[in-house]
This record gives sequence, C-alpha cells and structure tokens, in this order.
Amino acid sequence: MSTISDRLTHAQQEFNAVISTISFNEDAVDSAPTLRGLPIAFKDIVDIAGVPTTCGTNVDTGPVPTKNATVAQRLMDAGAIPVAKANLQEFSYGILGDASAYGRVINPRDPQVCGGGSSSGSAALVACEALDLTVGSDSAGSVRVPAASQGVLGFKPTTGTIPLDGVFPFAPSFDCIGFFASSIELIEQALLATVDEAPTPAKTVSTIDVSALQTKGERFAGLLSALQDSTFAAVERLDYSQLESTIATTAKLYAPMRLKEAYDVHQPYLDQRDKYQDVILERVLGGQDITQADYDAAAQQVEQLRTEALALFDASPIILAPTLGAGPIKWDDITAENTADSAASLRRWTEPFNVLGWPAITVPLRTTETTGVGDAVQVIGKPGQDLTVLRVAREIQALL
Repeated sequence: MSTISDRLTHAQQEFNAVISTISFNEDAVDSAPTLRGLPIAFKDIVDIAGVPTTCGTNVDTGPVPTKNATVAQRLMDAGAIPVAKANLQEFSYGILGDASAYGRVINPRDPQVCGGGSSSGSAALVACEALDLTVGSDSAGSVRVPAASQGVLGFKPTTGTIPLDGVFPFAPSFDCIGFFASSIELIEQALLATVDEAPTPAKTVSTIDVSALQTKGERFAGLLSALQDSTFAAVERLDYSQLESTIATTAKLYAPMRLKEAYDVHQPYLDQRDKYQDVILERVLGGQDITQADYDAAAQQVEQLRTEALALFDASPIILAPTLGAGPIKWDDITAENTADSAASLRRWTEPFNVLGWPAITVPLRTTETTGVGDAVQVIGKPGQDLTVLRVAREIQALL
C-alpha cells in the first residue's frame, strides 16, 4: 500500500497538483474516516506556520508566516495533519486554472479537459486519490467549478461561516473557504471543526426544486429519473424568470465589486508587475478605474438583492442547478477569442451564490461505469442551512 508521501509525489509528477510538501509523521496517519490522523492539503493561499505561502505567484507577498490560518489551526486541533500546499491559479484570479507561476494543473480524470480554477490543485489531489480532504477557496465558483471539472465533491459554505484570517484574499466580500473530499461525511466534519458558530441542524426536506435542471433537456434526465425513487418530491414551482433575472443581476453587481476589491488587495504589490503572469496583471489593473461611488452603489444593491432573492426558496428549501453552464470544457476548445465566454460558461451557475452568500455543494454524477469527468449537479440552500444542503447532497449521491 502506497504511503501518503508516495501519493503526493505521484500527484506532483503526474498532475502538477502540489507546490510544496510539509514535513509530517507517516505513522501518525489514521485511515479511519475522521479528521483525527487525516492528511490534508491546503490551497497555497492558506498560511501554515513555517511554510511559504506562494499564492501561485513569483510576486513577493511577505515573509514566511509564523502562525497558522484559523481554518488550518482548527482542522489541526481536530487532529488533521497538514501534508502539502496545493497548486492554484495565480492569486486565485481566474476560473479556468490556466495561469500559475508553477504551471497548469493537469486534470486527473481527463488531461484534455480544463480542470477549472482557481483551486485546481486541491481538486486534483482528491480526484487522483492522493488525499481524501483538501481545502480550497471559492469566490465565484473556485471550489465548485474545479470539483465539477474533475469529478469530485466540492462545498462552499454560507458566506462568513468560516473565518478567513491567514488566507490571502481575492475579493473579500465574496471569499469563502471551501472543501473538496471523497465523502460528504468528511466535508461535514471539516465544516463543524472550522465554523465560528455551530450551524443550524439539518432539516428534513420533502421537496427539491428541479426547474433549472429541466431547462437543460436530456442532460440531467438520469438524475431526474433517479429522484422519482427518492424521499424527495421533485417540483418545478420556482419562478424561473426570477432566477434568471437574479443571475443576471448578480453578474452585473459582482463585476465592479470584484474588480475594485482585487485591485485594492494588489496595490501594495504593483511595484513587482514584472513578476505577475501577464493575464493576471491585466485583470488586476482592470479594477483601477472603478470609482468608490460605483463600488458603494453595487454593494448596496447586493445587500438588497440578498433579501429579495430569498423568495426563490418560497416553493422549496433546496434548489438543484447545474454546476457548469454547458458541462466540462476541453482545453482545445478554449481559444484566445472565446476565453472570456468559456470562463463565463463555467461560472454562470456558481458565481451568483457567492454574491448571494448561499451554501452550495457540487455533487459529481458519477457511477462505477463513468469514464472521464462526467457531469455534476449543484445543491443549493438558504444561508445558514449548510447541514441541510449536505444532508440532501448525501441522499442524492446515494441514488447514483
């Protein structure tokens, strides 16, 4: 049986998933499905004392951290063992996972398929079975998109649930810690170990709204059929025009806030412009002309929208939706001319729930017969209903 060190070496050599390894005691690793003795990797924006935080860049962002990020410390307090820092899109700026100073992560499910970003390496470490739990971050889908693109579970909790101190920011209004895992049970354990306050207990759910899946024709026919044998009533009561309007509004409001916040984060480092990946520097500088007035107006509208959008749950406490707009994308199908459209397709169904702050998990629609990546569904709930989202996801996964 291979050691964790062997698996990490394989994940680095074959998939470029690891930036650095962390010294640990192999004898302390426990194979039981709990956090105690569980080896874990962190997206390399999460501080681990004594280990450089690279953010996937050559830019010098400061000294080696002397303390652990809160999320890391809480997982360690629960018994988890930090073993690696995972590769990522430079500064978390991009959903394709196509720009890192350490090179692009290769999708373990299918090297020809875009692995998604920005938490590419964290997803790959689970997809290649090197680790059972990894930590990423999600600001527009940066956990859920690579999870769907690499065929693994990926969870974004309610915004603000897990503290972000010791985590290099992207756009602080939307940033969330997230988890990739081989099981929903491990995601739940990681959530409970890292939150500031215990989440609301899981509720029993009798209906789930599938309106968004029905619009995709035969793409989710297998899942919709399986739901007929579940304890849920699959309903189509959601005002789909309101959902589409909400998605369009979130995109409009996200853009100026993300641009300005990311630019403000990077202002201290712009004397090192030559060390950025070209495409990332271009994106960072794209925020320099966003005025404070435009930003404040968008932020005010986001707060209003977060209240108004809760009406989407009037018919059902859980909404099922695609994770990826048109499914996984092959690298060869991404060109200079359609890069922006490709990225927009990947995050269309994930970005809105960062703006709204709702919990959501990507569940891969994989069976033992699935080859390649497969498709994925997103389970979405109200703010604070993280455990309910995980309960429903667990039941859906059992149907596959």
